[in-house]
Amino acid sequence: MVAMPDDVIKTFENPDCDKQKVLTWVSTVTEDGNPHLAPVCFVKAIGTDKLLIGVSFISKTASNIKNGSRVAVGNAVYPNGYMIKGSGEVMDSGKYFDDFKERINKRFGGKIKPKAVLLVSVEEIYHLKPAEGKKRIA
Repeated sequence: MVAMPDDVIKTFENPDCDKQKVLTWVSTVTEDGNPHLAPVCFVKAIGTDKLLIGVSFISKTASNIKNGSRVAVGNAVYPNGYMIKGSGEVMDSGKYFDDFKERINKRFGGKIKPKAVLLVSVEEIYHLKPAEGKKRIA
């Protein structure tokens, strides 16, 4: 795992799904090799090497991860953005799930049911700012 710099953490951090913040996208691959992309908004850094993402509607993404798919997570506000690549783990109980269950219930008043959380272990980080040259920063 690699450590996310502070500006990367700040870009992704949205633990309460603030609609004024940028939307984050999670990419996985199905068992037969087809790409899958899903938007998420409950995102929280866990230390400097993990992202925790609340899951309410991304059942295909969760299924892909359970079947061994690697994960790419990205967001951007032109001209700046980041992509993280790593491995994911889906959890439907425990302290991380309980934290997001409370946040989702608070944000949506029980209208949306939290299903799980996705814990992404950060293995690579890329800067998405348009420029020539090396994009990998960690």
